[in-house]
Amino acid sequence: MERDEREQVCYTREVALEKAIEMETKSFELYKKAYLQAKNRLARDLLRDLAYDELKHKHTLENAFFEETVTLHDSAFKEGPSMNLSLLLQAKPLQQDASDQDVMIYAIHEEKRAVDFYRNMALQCEGAPMAQVFNRLFQDEENHLSRLEELYESMYMREM
Repeated sequence: MERDEREQVCYTREVALEKAIEMETKSFELYKKAYLQAKNRLARDLLRDLAYDELKHKHTLENAFFEETVTLHDSAFKEGPSMNLSLLLQAKPLQQDASDQDVMIYAIHEEKRAVDFYRNMALQCEGAPMAQVFNRLFQDEENHLSRLEELYESMYMREM
């Protein structure tokens, strides 16, 4: 079997849940690290809120191991589509002496990875029961990305 063919296969329910839990854990750690480095109050507040969202997702996914259905609640925030700032802003590791702008760029790129992860999982599982869960997580992560981009734009792109 070629590599491309393997990537198009939907995982079992348990493996899919494990992969999603790993993504949520990584996202929480990212936001926690970025929160600790950010100095701007608005950035810190958003990063904290996104970290809480990731914990809620993780908790819901962990509970799903013991339940037949996975229920994700609608996000309170509804934002527009991504501005694709990840295409304009250079990705780089988060350094200890990072500026608030560096922290925001880092968070945008990491959130874009989560968006792509859930989009791909939803496509790979199309028609399977887990597809709905991955579509919902994709929407939530896309919302996170939009919120990050809007804050970045308001803080650093006003003059453009």
